[in-house]
Amino acid sequence: MNLSMNFGKLISRSSVIRKSYLKLINSNCRLLSKASEEKAPSELYSVRGDDNLKAYLEEKEAEIEAKRNKSMLRPQHHNILHGKVPYNEPVCDIHSSLRYKKRMFGRYGYESGVNPGALWPSTEEIEERMEYEKVAYPYTIPEMWEKVRQRREEEEKQYQKGKLNWRTMLKSWINGRKKSPTELLKSYKQLRLQKQRKMHLLKRLDDILALKLILEMRNLRKCYCKKNEIKRKIKSRTG
Repeated sequence: MNLSMNFGKLISRSSVIRKSYLKLINSNCRLLSKASEEKAPSELYSVRGDDNLKAYLEEKEAEIEAKRNKSMLRPQHHNILHGKVPYNEPVCDIHSSLRYKKRMFGRYGYESGVNPGALWPSTEEIEERMEYEKVAYPYTIPEMWEKVRQRREEEEKQYQKGKLNWRTMLKSWINGRKKSPTELLKSYKQLRLQKQRKMHLLKRLDDILALKLILEMRNLRKCYCKKNEIKRKIKSRTG
């Protein structure tokens, strides 16, 4: 019995030792792989040649810049945010157009890489522009100033005329308030008579229109009766 128990303990201890030994081997393998990865970039370049060194440094710089770009912006948007030209080279057809080049030169100046001589219009474009301005703006600057001066003078005259009319109306209103009670009563009676005369004329007009309407209705009734009589006669003859 004791021998079987001791044998079981030995087996359990050996399994524990085996597991610890495997863990140690795994950790050593990881350390060796990390060391090899760290040593790998140094093997990309040599002491004699500088080309591989430059390529390695540029690649490292690109990796660092990619890690710095926390906003995940595109390169063109990143350049716009930092006040740089969006594209170093034309990407689409519009980047070769004159309008786009003018805009880039206006915003970024000589940093845009645009030759300002190419932005100047040609002689044909200047002639077309001059012809358009002759039709669209036929008057010279002194003529336009003269027209503006005449318009302002006319407006001033109209303003003074309206001001004078307003003063005369105000004076007549003040004089009307200064009238005596007898004059006010007389003017009130005149207005009342005019109103009564107007109402009388309107009443007569209504009577005339009503009489005409009655006569027309009677004529229509007579015509309708005659029409019915003619229809009856025709039916009696045919029947």
